[in-house]
This record gives sequence, structure tokens and C-alpha cells, in this order.
Amino acid sequence: MKKLFTTLLLFIVMLISVGAAVVLFIDGSLARLTGWYHFRPGMSLFPQENLSRLQEVSWMRIHDLHDTIECARKDDGSWWITAPFHDRMAPAAVRAIIDFTATSKLIDTLPLNNTTRAGIREFGVDTTPHTIILKVPTGDGEMSTVARYTLGSPSPWLADAEDGKHLLPTTYLRTDFYGRDKRIHVVSGDILSLFKNGLGGLRDPHPLQFEESSLLRIELQQSAKLGQHLPEPLILERASGQSPWTIQSPCLTEAAQDSVDSLVSNLIKLRAIRIDDAGAISLPEEPEKILTFSLENGKSIVFKLFPAFHSPTDGRRLCYATVDDRPVVFTLAVEPRLRRQGGGFAAVVNAMLSLPVLPRSQRVRIREAQQWVYLDELPLLLSQLRSRQFTRITAADIDKLVLFSRFDRFPLRLRRIPGDSEGQVKDVWMFSAEGLPFAEADAEIVDSFLNSLSTVPIEDVLEDIPPTADVTSVREKYGLNHPDYELLIQPRECAIRAVLFGVDLPLVRDRAPRSFGLKRQRVDGKRYWVGMENDSLTICRLSPKLMKLFSTSSLYWRKRNLTNFPISALRTLTLAYQKAPLVLHYDYIGEAWTGTLGEEDVTPRVNPHRTNFYVRHLQNIRVRQWLRPDDEEALAALQKPAFTVKLDLEITDYSDLEQLVLDPPAEDSQIDAADSSTPRMQIVHDMLSEKTEVDATFRSLALGEKKVEKKTITIDVAPANTLSRKPLFYGRIREDSSLFILSYDDAQGLDGQLLDK
Repeated sequence: MKKLFTTLLLFIVMLISVGAAVVLFIDGSLARLTGWYHFRPGMSLFPQENLSRLQEVSWMRIHDLHDTIECARKDDGSWWITAPFHDRMAPAAVRAIIDFTATSKLIDTLPLNNTTRAGIREFGVDTTPHTIILKVPTGDGEMSTVARYTLGSPSPWLADAEDGKHLLPTTYLRTDFYGRDKRIHVVSGDILSLFKNGLGGLRDPHPLQFEESSLLRIELQQSAKLGQHLPEPLILERASGQSPWTIQSPCLTEAAQDSVDSLVSNLIKLRAIRIDDAGAISLPEEPEKILTFSLENGKSIVFKLFPAFHSPTDGRRLCYATVDDRPVVFTLAVEPRLRRQGGGFAAVVNAMLSLPVLPRSQRVRIREAQQWVYLDELPLLLSQLRSRQFTRITAADIDKLVLFSRFDRFPLRLRRIPGDSEGQVKDVWMFSAEGLPFAEADAEIVDSFLNSLSTVPIEDVLEDIPPTADVTSVREKYGLNHPDYELLIQPRECAIRAVLFGVDLPLVRDRAPRSFGLKRQRVDGKRYWVGMENDSLTICRLSPKLMKLFSTSSLYWRKRNLTNFPISALRTLTLAYQKAPLVLHYDYIGEAWTGTLGEEDVTPRVNPHRTNFYVRHLQNIRVRQWLRPDDEEALAALQKPAFTVKLDLEITDYSDLEQLVLDPPAEDSQIDAADSSTPRMQIVHDMLSEKTEVDATFRSLALGEKKVEKKTITIDVAPANTLSRKPLFYGRIREDSSLFILSYDDAQGLDGQLLDK
């Protein structure tokens, strides 16, 4: 009898242990047996081991008083509603539910014995509940619950976000995850807005869902108009997610990368106003547009847009749309509601929106900021997606340039002399024009020319030549067989190179030279330019501003610096604008000025600060324009100059040192200072000895035995005969008869008062 009692007791204990283990395995807590769990403010609702597995959640059930939906995650990570209908779930809703479960903290627990039945009803956990169950796979084909709770109404309290700045909304909540616990809790966070449109509102409102970088091809097929043939599709392609877009049909040309990127981004952001099951909506027989998206993984998505219609409630234009991977019909907004609203206020706002205050691109960005995209703002036309830049090359990529003109005998040639970015040495541009030898070009003029050339806009596309057409006859039609200008551009070679099997090769193929033809035409009294790239099939009309870019005159490209001398070379500065000339002598070593005005010594009156500023002004003056040496108007004005500035310079000739640097002695004649076997004193002795030409050159430079070139620059300035408030000034450098134009401010700066009264 005693053994039987012991056996029964052990059997009961075993049953209790097995039951506790089962409950622990299913719900994660033995509180299921006790029906009570000790919550404390600030703690999470669920055990930490459960919260750590929330990213593994692959199944959830959500139900309210009327409906229940079940959702599952596919292998590609997307969530789908599997019952009672089949549709993709909004990713934002999934993230919100999981984040709320992971981050919500207990604020307080309401005692049930002090709460009336009417009060319990106001908490919403019985009257307007939303119960959420989250499960994770166990590995054996089964599912294990990691969280279960019922949301009630929003709580009037605010919780501290623990960052010292923000407060969080709170929600009434009840959970039976730990047992039959009827207590009502106040927790931080609020996701009740997810359910404001019912559980059907958890459908993904975005028809398209894919990564922008995975898209390789877009095909847009427009419907045929009445009595016309089906138009050619608009096809955009790229080789990879980082490659530029090109238009393959109806013509072969480059795409405007910003426009295509904006199109793809806005298509992904496109949101439906309403989502209905496929059988609930009667669609037109034929779609108006069919968009086919080909992805990197070989998958294709077909997106159909049907003709627009007016909403019976507010009159705005809407349209139906379908996508082949979801059995639903989307209702999309074609235009904002405000455009179709009546009333005086709406009319005023509509009129303001119609004004050309903001460019289209900025209006689209404003729409994007509001997270709402309208179909009529999507660039779906060839004219909107093709590149509007003529050369499609950046200024930094240009290495050489040749401009042939039908009006000049010699071409303009520009070439870049690379600098050193590490040594902060800038690139130098050399030019040759009018058959003259290469000389240094003005950096600002070249930069302005190259930047303008790289951004020449296309005003209109005159003709797209089919690949099978006779290109020569089309070129003759626009006069491009004998262009006024022909532009050749040599892009920079690839700087990233490698030596393979002893051969120096670029890791990226060097870009080939590009050539363009340009013809000036006049139609109905209007001038414009026609141009095309010789290897392209597109003839464009360009802006008349293009005329200002092209010049084969050497005076246009000549450096605009009036003078070029170091302050150390200045010996005498003479200003002849008074009855007697002011002659100032400069001592660079002592940084001192002495001067005479006629026969009078005015050294005490020389203001060194104004004089130094005057010299810096001379060094920085840039002429507005160089003139031909035979310019009659300038020569007539300069017969009686208003004032004259004369500079006497002594410029040191460092050509020997430059030759030494450019052509150093052979390596075997130099001593390696890093060689520890060579005594330091021997190295010093050899450096100071006169046994080589190198040592002799350095010694002569150190002792001051340098060649000095004496140079004089005489500048005459006279006002031009203009009626403007700030007239221009003509100028001349006597020594080389160079004529130029100075601005009013620069010319007035030369008429300086360098003496104290």
C-alpha cells in the first residue's frame, strides 16, 4: 500500500513536471500555470530570450472584433497576408509591430479591484481590441509563440523617451502570455494608427516593391490612339546597377540620369488611395500604359495603368492599376485633389500653382517630401527621359580640345598640362591660335569655356535618325556636311593602370576622342545653332548662347593678368599723372620706400601701407579684354593718356637652376646620403667642393652670382568715349604695343594717392 502511494505521488509529480515543461516550451514562462506575473515599471513585456528572436518572426495573426488575418514571411523576406485573402503586407506595418513589441516598456498597471466596468470598457481592451500573436519557427516544422498581447485605447499619459528631449505616447494593453491575467497595463508606444482603416488597411499600398539598384530594364508601351498604329515602346536599359541608363527605343541615345532615377524612385513610392480584390472592380478592356520592369535576378514585373476617370465624390482624376504579382486592383491619384476642387479659394490656389514659380523638378521634390506621388508628374515621355546635354562630358574629363572654324585659317588648340594634387600644383592650360606657338592660356577663361561646353543645353531635338537611314543625306539637310565649327575633344586617359605580362594597360578602357559638328542657321529671322555628335544619330537645336563660347582669336585666350612680376623684382615705380612725375624706389631687403616728386625729396611723405597695397593691386589687375594692336578707337584715346605707370624690374634668371633640376647628373655620380658606410663629413665635403658643374651652379647661386634681366613695363591709361555712368578705360603696354580694356574700378585704382599731405 505504501509503495502504491509512493508510485502515485511520483506519477503526479511527473505529470506536473511534463505539463510545466510543455507550457514553458510553448509560452516561455511558467506563469501560465499561476495566472499571474510580477510586472515592474520600466521592464519589457516579454522575456529577453523571446525579444532577441523577434527578427526571426515568420508568422503573425491579428484580429479585432470583426476580422482576423494571418500573415507569413516568404523566403525573400517579404510579408504576405495568407488568410482570409492573399496580398502583400505593408513592410512599414510589419516593422512597426515588431519594433513596438521589442521596445515597449511597462509604465504602470491598473488594479482591477478599483476599476469599474464602465472604466474597463473605456480602456478598449474589451470594446475595441486588436490582438497580435507573433511566432517563430522551432526548426522541426512547428511554430513557437514569442509574444501575444491585446491593444486597447490610447492612454492619456506620456512616457519619457529617456533622451531628455522627447515624450512618447502610451497605450492600454493586456497580455495573457503569462496566464489568465486580466490586468490592464499602460505601455509606451502607439501603433493603433495601423488599424484605422481596418485590417484591410495592412495591405501594402505601394504597387511596386524592388530595390532600385536591381532594376536593369524598363519598357513602356503606350496604347494606340484611334486609327493609328501601336507606337514603338520606350525602352531604357543599363548593364548593372551602377551603370548609366541608355535609351534603346524608339531611338538610340543617352538618357537623363537624374530623370530616370527620379522616375524609378517615384514609381516605388507610388501609393494607392484604395486597394480592392481583383473581382470587385470592372476594368477597361485595354490598359493605357504597360510598364515592364526587368530585375537583376531575372524576374519581371508587369505594371498596367488604365485610362483615367473622374471621381464621383470630388471630381479629381483617378485611374486603376494592376501588377502581375498581386491579385488586386489599385486606385491611384492622377493629380492632386486641389486642382479639381471648386470655390474661390481653390481657384486662387489653382492659379498660383499654374504660375511658373517653381520648376517642375522642384514641384516633384515637394511631392516626394510629402510622400505622395501623382501619375501626371511622372516623366513617362521620351522628351522627358532623354539627355538634354549636348556634349555629355564633364570639364574635368577633357584633356585636349581642337576647334576648327570655317571662318578662320588656323584652328584653336587647347591642351592640359597636368599638375600635382599632392603638391598642390594646379593644372595649366596651353593654347595655340592664329598659327602662333603654344602659350599659357588664361585659367578662368578656359574653365568658363569648358564648364559652359559641358553644360550646353539642347533646346529641341530636330530629328532622330533611324539606324537604317542614310546619315549623309540627313546631315546635308541641316548643312552639317560643311559645318561652321567642328569640335574635337580628347578625354583624359584612364589613370588606373596595371602592368600585365610587361604591357602597361588601363584597368578601364580609355575613352575615345569625340567630335561634334555645328552649323549656324537662320529661320524666319531667328538665329539658332544645329549640332550633332558625329557618331550619334540625333540632330539637335542648340541655344544661341553657344555663339559666345567659340573664339579662335589668340587675344581671347591670352592670360588676362596685366602684369606678372614678383615684389622682389621691383626697383622703381613711376607715376606720371601730375605736373611732375612721382618716382618711388623700393628696397626689398629693408622693405623701405624712398621717392622724389620732380626735384623734391618726398621720402618722409611716402605712405608705405598705401604703396604696398598699390603694388598688390598692380599684380592682381585683370584686363577685361585684349584688343588688336591696330584698334583705331583705342589708339586715338591713348594719344593723350590720363596717367602713366612705369615699372622698372630686375628679374633673376634661374634658367641654370631649372636646367639642373630638369637634367640631373647620372645616378652613379651622386653620393647616397642614406648609405651609412659613407662618412657624414665626406658627404658635406663633396657637397661644398667644386669638382662638378652641379656644385658650381649651387655655389654661384649662393654667392649671388646670378644672371639678372632688367625689364621695364610702361602702362598708359585713358578713358574711353562712352556715356555710361562708369566708363571703361583703354590701356596700352608701350614695350609690346599691347592694347586692352580696363574696368572703371581697376583703372581708378591705378590713380592712387601714395603720399601723405
